Amino acid sequence: MKKVGFYLLWAIVAVLAINLVLIAASYMTFDPNHKFLNLKQHLIGNPIYKGNFYMHLAFGIVAVITGFVLFFDKLIRFSSKRHKQFGKLYIVSILLLTGPTGLYLSFFAEGGAAASVGFLLMSSIWMLLTYIAFSKILKGDIQGHYKWMIRSYCFTLSGITLRIMTPLCVYWFGIDTETTFVLTAYLPWIFNLLLGEVIIYFNQNQIKNVNQLLKRAR
Repeated sequence: MKKVGFYLLWAIVAVLAINLVLIAASYMTFDPNHKFLNLKQHLIGNPIYKGNFYMHLAFGIVAVITGFVLFFDKLIRFSSKRHKQFGKLYIVSILLLTGPTGLYLSFFAEGGAAASVGFLLMSSIWMLLTYIAFSKILKGDIQGHYKWMIRSYCFTLSGITLRIMTPLCVYWFGIDTETTFVLTAYLPWIFNLLLGEVIIYFNQNQIKNVNQLLKRAR
């Protein structure tokens, strides 16, 4: 049963990852009226905002792609140099680029101060989880690194959860737009935190085998 749960949960993660990449990539036409940017016409002429927005999206794509392949030894060996290179790219993308730009963009969130606080927390916790995952591998704690990477990566996918929850709040539950902006500044990353814990639970055997995979590869 746990094995079925393992594959099902990772299939959900894969679908979320693909969707998030496609959504972010759709903005790379740099159309100032594309989707969400329609709400930001008063800011689109600001080069600082614009630069942070596109950097957030571009390196968010990098984080989503590099993060996903790092979990599967059959795609990239855990002990390989490529795994380390992809890992560094994931860490740098979040801690130095996507996370900080997310903090900046939080101050311009729709929904006012309450929503801004939610997105500030989201970016801050995302960076914290990623840093802990990084610190674990520096200390040689492979299993701890694996667990915290799961938490970090689930947080990375909070963007797509937000895009799923927004229409649910408005069209399914009939919540007004302003309240929806506030709710979706908190609910997506809280949900994804819980999703991470569920994945860790169903992934116990894989986590226990990480050290063995590394030993066999040496």
